[in-house]
Amino acid sequence: MNILAIPTTVGLSKPQSGGQNRFCNLVKCQAANNRIVVLEPDHLHAESDDDVARVYTYRDIEALRRKLSIFRDINPDFIRKTARIIRDEEIDLVQITHPSGAMVARMLGLLTRRKITIVYDAHNVESEFIQQTFANRGHHSPLERKLIPAYTNLLERVSCKYLFDHITAVSENDADTFRRKYRIKDGTISVISSGCSIRPQISDEARNKIREEMGLSPGDIAVFFHGLYGHPPNREAFDLIQTYIAPHFADTDPNVSFVVGGTQVPEFEEANVRSLGFIADIQNIAGADIAIVPLRSGGGTKLKIFDYMSAGLPIVTTKKGIEGIDAEHYEHAIIVDDIDEEFIAGIRYLIENKDERKRIGDNARALAEAKYDWRIIGGKLEDLYRTLVSKSGARHTGFA
Repeated sequence: MNILAIPTTVGLSKPQSGGQNRFCNLVKCQAANNRIVVLEPDHLHAESDDDVARVYTYRDIEALRRKLSIFRDINPDFIRKTARIIRDEEIDLVQITHPSGAMVARMLGLLTRRKITIVYDAHNVESEFIQQTFANRGHHSPLERKLIPAYTNLLERVSCKYLFDHITAVSENDADTFRRKYRIKDGTISVISSGCSIRPQISDEARNKIREEMGLSPGDIAVFFHGLYGHPPNREAFDLIQTYIAPHFADTDPNVSFVVGGTQVPEFEEANVRSLGFIADIQNIAGADIAIVPLRSGGGTKLKIFDYMSAGLPIVTTKKGIEGIDAEHYEHAIIVDDIDEEFIAGIRYLIENKDERKRIGDNARALAEAKYDWRIIGGKLEDLYRTLVSKSGARHTGFA
């Protein structure tokens, strides 16, 4: 197959968010047996992108010093580049991560008389995600905070009902939301989970070195959380760790440190909370003892959960934090309803029970290996794509 993959606000390499991580890994998986072409905004392009796939770039529309990435359907450069790719690369399938651009892909397919399959690889239900995360952003005007969510809702509704041939949702919950909101026909939506790269377990010597770099003593217990600081659900989680979670252990457990970090996270040290700032190598989470995911909102599946599972860390999380992942309470993680006394009790249980930390962490890693390795996820997606392209009658050219 010849596949055109189009992200929206992320580049291809050097992932700094969960959505970018998913996009990058799915492209890598499909590139093994298919020809992959990526069309991304020029300001997000990195030289290393070209090592993953054939990359084209386009210029986002700008107004008032803002990049209007969601208005691709009226972006002349995006239209021109998409037309060139569909013509020159003989595209069979377009994988798009946002409803913007679907109209262009559909119209170009009709104009070129190519039977192109258009798939919405939905990292979340975009209309709900934008409502949750955009409406309260203070650096946007009141008009923008009303207009952008309303436009996104309309765009997703029209695209899901009339433009996409198929939708891939990251969880059954998201799939049900799509069906309910847009009355999606049976057989036109599939669940393709996100996943993780299963890294080799590190030696005790390597782990001790990571802990030294974190400023941890041998007897310390590190409770870890990371995420994109600018994402409102993560920002709330960082605040909850500082103001509610960590203070419960400051006086009673002097050997417990809460270690946080991530993209745009400022470096600081306050009481029993230490921020590492940007984490260049996610492998460094292996230096922690416990992971927590104190999330109350947000869409899709949280790829940080997969990072922790792959590292063999025991996790305390809300149901929202582990949504869409087939984990069992006290088997693969401690799963509670909210960030409250039960959440605190879950952390304390793992602090006081080293054997349980190992058991739950080992179970989590085994689950990741069995169900959520990117190679498994990518294989399911490729099988789906080949079925869709075959049904559409598009020319099929595989490398395998």
